[in-house]
Amino acid sequence: MSSMQPFVRNLLFAGLLSFSILVTPASAQEVRYSYLDMSFISTEVDEMGTETPVAGQTVDYDAGDGSGIRFRGSVGTWNNLYLFIDYASTDIDLSAFVVSPLIPQGETATDEFDFTTIRGGIGLKYSISNFSDVYAEISYDSSDLDFGSFALENFDTGEKDIGATIGMRRMMNDNLELRGWGRYSNVGEVDLTTLAFDSDTLIGVGFGWQVIRGLSIVGDFESGEFANWSLGFRLDLDEN
Repeated sequence: MSSMQPFVRNLLFAGLLSFSILVTPASAQEVRYSYLDMSFISTEVDEMGTETPVAGQTVDYDAGDGSGIRFRGSVGTWNNLYLFIDYASTDIDLSAFVVSPLIPQGETATDEFDFTTIRGGIGLKYSISNFSDVYAEISYDSSDLDFGSFALENFDTGEKDIGATIGMRRMMNDNLELRGWGRYSNVGEVDLTTLAFDSDTLIGVGFGWQVIRGLSIVGDFESGEFANWSLGFRLDLDEN
């Protein structure tokens, strides 16, 4: 991935969020915090690593894109506090180049691996108008990569640590919500050679479009070391 791509993405996100802040709706319902949603998710891992499981044998890994399913839920608010959970599981495309005494010229193998992320925590929202909220969240983040093995190597790894998010949600009218956020995670990046996790800062935007009362189409895009987009449906739990 070129060094310009994250900058361009973040610039686009900032522009969309600024536009949503400046445009004032004539009327809209309040932002809501009790919901369940299920989405299709596409994830870009784009990580490489090398391991030598036995003498004279090397395995070079290259992880690419994948898809899977995402579940999210939130319940609140009590004194502007709410609880949330975000679970995603994707099958990531994987290729490996294996060199060993039996295949000195090397051989390429392909497969998929499981990439699972879980975020759960507590949020605090502050209403800046009847239809716009800013919010902050503290989360416990978990990332787990389950590769399996081609030639005795073991790239499996996982880690858990703290994360934080600051964002804004805004109802443009009774049916359309726009949102934007910045998120920090201590398990946002992984080195597949050392199997060590590092922090990452992610920028995201999303929307919700109510198709019938209490049911919305939702979509999100988040830029980071593990970039992803999702599209699905959300069930509002506090529709009145």
